Amino acid sequence: MKKTLLSVLLFLFITALCAQDIKKVKSFVDKKDFEKAKTEIDAFLEKNPTNAQGWYYKSVIYGNLASSEQFKSMNPDGRTVAFEAFKKAMDNSKDNKELMVMMVTDKDFYKPVLDLYTGYFDAAVATYGSGITTKNKEDFTKSMNLFISADSVGKYIYTNKWYVIPEIDTLLILDIGKAAINGGNQEQALLYFKKIADAGIFRTKEDSTGYSLAYQWLALHYRDAEDEANFLKYASLGKQNFPKDDYFEALMLDHYRSKKDYDALFKGYSEVVAKYPDSLLYHVNYATELFNYVYNSDAGTKINNREEILKTVYKELEKAITLKPDYVTTNWLYGQYYFNAGIDVKEKIKDIKGAKPEDIKAKADLNAQAKEFFTMAIPYAEKALAGFEEGYKKTERSKYKSVTDLMQRIYTSLNQADKVKVYETKYDTADTKFVN
Repeated sequence: MKKTLLSVLLFLFITALCAQDIKKVKSFVDKKDFEKAKTEIDAFLEKNPTNAQGWYYKSVIYGNLASSEQFKSMNPDGRTVAFEAFKKAMDNSKDNKELMVMMVTDKDFYKPVLDLYTGYFDAAVATYGSGITTKNKEDFTKSMNLFISADSVGKYIYTNKWYVIPEIDTLLILDIGKAAINGGNQEQALLYFKKIADAGIFRTKEDSTGYSLAYQWLALHYRDAEDEANFLKYASLGKQNFPKDDYFEALMLDHYRSKKDYDALFKGYSEVVAKYPDSLLYHVNYATELFNYVYNSDAGTKINNREEILKTVYKELEKAITLKPDYVTTNWLYGQYYFNAGIDVKEKIKDIKGAKPEDIKAKADLNAQAKEFFTMAIPYAEKALAGFEEGYKKTERSKYKSVTDLMQRIYTSLNQADKVKVYETKYDTADTKFVN
């Protein structure tokens, strides 16, 4: 009986001591004397390693140390310590009546863990800003790790339903990915951007600012990795989720061109020129793709629906000319279009072998038609040439020489030797003019 009484008294004595120690810690916290509070709580937990209140106050203390410019040097990894301490407090809370009462009565009880979430996030944003200023990849890497820590705390809060944080904290996940790509960490960028895209996230209630980056990066990453299935998956998702952003359509066009999948390429172009009817570049590029397919394909390539394709070239050039009559590239291509039309007609003459009057007439008619096409090519080629002559930029020299070569071929076909000579001279003197 005496032994039992002594045990109870000893327990009560120890409990009283613990309570006194916790009160002492709390008094330092209330005074914001976190330096002394740190010393007291570390000593207390060394003796009472399972005390939930102790771990709770350690979380409070180390969280404040981490957020204070004055004290954060005392423990550079203070937020990590604080987070682990808060989790230990929760793990031991069932057997601690005092802590249970605090959880119910103290409206700020969960503030330490919420402060860790915002503290990590704010530190990450600041470090990201530093990276932008310094162009230092290490700053972006630090920022990425801080964002990841904020996400870990956020997940913990979400799991326990202490605060309204979404299961996928979309802006935070996006920030992790952005910091990762700026820090050169493709593995982490891939991990976090996929979380956004695979969850079908492309906007907040307010707007979609920034979210297209995840889809753009994924599509480009998988294209460069030659992973066609994933490339098409994320490019298609991007096209679907961001219908006003033509990045994904342009990327898919490049992909189909590189694969020489002309059916898909031309189908894609027909869709984008319909979607962006006032886009000069799409009309010109579509016409260029079709023209090169007809006239510059690999030997042996079978061109189906050749005449229909050339009609589309004409339609796209006409649209481009109406959008910007003086655009050099359109005029250059239009000159080639009519010159090649004349050559195509000349080829038909070779198929007429007879010498009958009707054969002679047919040849004459075709020659007249070819001459008409060659003549129609001239004003477009001249306008293109004039455009390249403005400023005589060195970067435009090869294009200028290509147009002068075209003019030589046009006038050769028209049997105008004097004109041929003019453009031969222009060609030969180009290197002395285009020097800037």
